[in-house]
Amino acid sequence: MINRPQDYAAIKHLIPVACGWAVAAILEAACYIQLALAIIEQQSPQKLLSIAAITILTTILASRSGFWAGARLANALYSALGTTMQQAKLSWFTPSVRTLLIETVSRSIPGFMSIPAHQFQVFIHAPLIPLCITFGIGLIGGIPLVLMLASLLLVSFVIQSMAQRALARADMDRNNTELAAEQSTLELIDHLELLRTAAGYSGATTRLEQNWQTQEIALERTNRAAAIATLLSAIASFLPIAGMALYLVLSGINNTTMLLAVLMLTMRAAAPLETLAVAAISINDQLAAIKHYRQATHAPTLKEPSQAQQKTPNNHTIELNNVTFPPAVQNINATIEPGERVLICGPSGSGKTSLLKLLMRFDDPTLGLITLGKVSLTSIPAAELARFFAYVPQDPLIFTGTIASNIRIGNPDADDQAVDKAARQMALDEVLDRSELGIYQEVGLQGAGLSGGERQRLALARALIKNAPILIMDEATSALDEETEKRVAKAICEQSCTLVLVSHRNQSLWQPTKIIEFHQSVASK
Repeated sequence: MINRPQDYAAIKHLIPVACGWAVAAILEAACYIQLALAIIEQQSPQKLLSIAAITILTTILASRSGFWAGARLANALYSALGTTMQQAKLSWFTPSVRTLLIETVSRSIPGFMSIPAHQFQVFIHAPLIPLCITFGIGLIGGIPLVLMLASLLLVSFVIQSMAQRALARADMDRNNTELAAEQSTLELIDHLELLRTAAGYSGATTRLEQNWQTQEIALERTNRAAAIATLLSAIASFLPIAGMALYLVLSGINNTTMLLAVLMLTMRAAAPLETLAVAAISINDQLAAIKHYRQATHAPTLKEPSQAQQKTPNNHTIELNNVTFPPAVQNINATIEPGERVLICGPSGSGKTSLLKLLMRFDDPTLGLITLGKVSLTSIPAAELARFFAYVPQDPLIFTGTIASNIRIGNPDADDQAVDKAARQMALDEVLDRSELGIYQEVGLQGAGLSGGERQRLALARALIKNAPILIMDEATSALDEETEKRVAKAICEQSCTLVLVSHRNQSLWQPTKIIEFHQSVASK
């Protein structure tokens, strides 16, 4: 799980917390042992009260330090994951990786936050209590009593573990059937018309009813397993106390104070066993979370240039020298001068989008070299390189918020007048004028209040207001009608930036000064 300097910095905060929980456990065990000795030997409670006060203080400090260290750990892990995502090749972000990242961010890392405050208490404090008390009971009754207590605790723990494992297996089956029932319910709601026409009114709910029956059976199994687990847990909890009492009686120990002291220590030593049994089962979840985090932070990354390797482009000229990125992009050679309008065309799947992403260094070519102003893209820091490009994909991402907040992503310092101008240049007049809020009207959840063409124009306005030297468009006007596209194309062509675009529409609108054409045997001209 720890693989970056900030992770090691966080781990330093965990060591004192772990030591704190260990000390708290030893002090608590010492407190109980001292209580037992005080009962047997009729000692003054002053020593006991002193140890108890120190134990309480140590436990409080360990708990508070645990919450603080947990926050620091999560911050370091989120930072490491963020760094990985910043530098990762875009080809790495497959659907399965996206699911992994969501799992890591929403469950794994928040789960790690509980390690110092809760998991350390379970895996350090809880097992040390019975170990220390078992050692301490030897001071009272000798080695035979220690062996007897250790045996009873071990048997009790095994029984607790078996009961919890059976319950966990039954509960997993129940969770799976609940998920299937939920999916069938959503399927019925989303496709009720189709199911009714295909299977009839009664047949439409057949699959859902079958899943409900399976869920009912699984719930019954879980209830039976829970009843058995509860019974076994109760037996296991009572076993050490009953066993020690029987052993003491059979050994001929009739001293009441001795009996009371030993049973009290036994009761405290047995108390954490159920918690430990549950924790031993759930440890697989933590191991899985650690595995997910490692996978998420070991992405193939784009190497950043060192301080000595960093260079600044002399101008905005783009040169492609024998650029190859299998399977589609093969041996591309081209020079794009500042201010040119370059059209990239060709059939679907021929590598056009891949080439655009290589230009912005979303990935590195397998062979060949791409330079900006005579400087290799690999020698330009990512943050600096991003300053040169504005990018609009075919399906742009619109964030929940206002028109203004979405456009200002391109230029956070833009005033209202500049935002309004950029929006109107991209033919959003009708959208702005349909509400008195203008640029401050809401766009809905991820732009749900806008049409596909309006979302594209909003993304174009966001790119335009950035004033980047190079504008890259990948089918960015595919949802626009002919007249709107003409207006948008005219406004963009009037800009002084370099334009590199992919379009299958009326290509003459863009007045290209150069064409890079892709065929099945990829070529350029």
